[in-house]
Amino acid sequence: MGKKYAFASSLIYFIVVCIFVTVRMLSQFGVFSFMGEAGNYIVNGVLQVGILLVFSFLMFKYLTKRSFKKTLNNFSYTKISWRIILISIGLGVVVYFLNIFISAFFQSILFGLGYHSPNYGTSNSGTITSLILGLIFTAIIPAVCEENIHRGMLLFGNTGLGMKNNILLTGLMFGLLHMNIEQFFYATIIGMFLNFVLYVSESIYPCMIIHFMNNGISVVMSYLISSGKSTGGFLSYLSSITSQNALIGFLTMFLIVVVLLICLFYLIKLLVKYSFEDKFRDKQKAVQDLAAKVNFYNDLDKIKNSDNLNTENAQDDVITFGDKQLIFMSFDEIKDFVKNNPDVPVPKPKKEKMETRTKVLLIMSIVLMSAVTLFSFIWGL
Repeated sequence: MGKKYAFASSLIYFIVVCIFVTVRMLSQFGVFSFMGEAGNYIVNGVLQVGILLVFSFLMFKYLTKRSFKKTLNNFSYTKISWRIILISIGLGVVVYFLNIFISAFFQSILFGLGYHSPNYGTSNSGTITSLILGLIFTAIIPAVCEENIHRGMLLFGNTGLGMKNNILLTGLMFGLLHMNIEQFFYATIIGMFLNFVLYVSESIYPCMIIHFMNNGISVVMSYLISSGKSTGGFLSYLSSITSQNALIGFLTMFLIVVVLLICLFYLIKLLVKYSFEDKFRDKQKAVQDLAAKVNFYNDLDKIKNSDNLNTENAQDDVITFGDKQLIFMSFDEIKDFVKNNPDVPVPKPKKEKMETRTKVLLIMSIVLMSAVTLFSFIWGL
């Protein structure tokens, strides 16, 4: 069953990559130039919403013969608590500032190799219209559509690889799909981090929130700088310090990165804790409801087959820890029990060997995206 999902996701992703590569080549040769400035938004909207969201979801549903509800569940569209929402927002802010340093580091390497960044700016980049369009097409739509196909379809399809391999592979493909050498490095790192977030939270929504916050803050900052309402603040401050004294600048940036990493690890710790508690309560409630139904029907059956209607209800066998039933134990009680009983077996997911056809599709997708990413570097030399 897992191999069927892996093949479906790899096939769909390969088709998506072919479409993206074709459109990228056509755009490079100015095929869509007749649509003017609006052409970028139209093409981007069709690719993101039409291909990454609608096509990938419906195609996966069709190939796996799953219902709409089950496909949503496979793609990890599961509810989250308000605590997870707030933590995700905080993570998005921290990721944005860390991303500044990561992208600056890799850009310095690229520029040192002779690469020159193309100018993608538009004539109305400092207007309210550009801000709204930027938030829609750079923050909201990518946060939903790109997460749908990567953290939703691709991560689920490759579950059989194991968590570590899946995080690395899907993160790499997320970075490559941007098909831009400047975005590849930091997008790959962010992609791996978002994969980890999904494994922890078991929901795609925190990934979407973090993705939106990272892109959204970037759009707002670009608008403020372009409109003259800000000079870049944080970035300008770092640049001024570095230019005045390299050592002080390095130490300042080092301390800022350390503080950001501490915040990141603290928020991840909270995410792990609250996600586990929320999922535990949900599953415990489901087990309690199921046990209540089983007991009810067992009692009816015993009463029906008994000569004495006043027969006491028999106690059904349930899993117990000590003298207490598992389904009625609190989270802390089970945690203490497992801690004090290290010999309790913990089930581990089994890895599945990837089929040849699935492996070939993934390799072809990586090769195609890598080629375009490499060409984007060559074009910038």
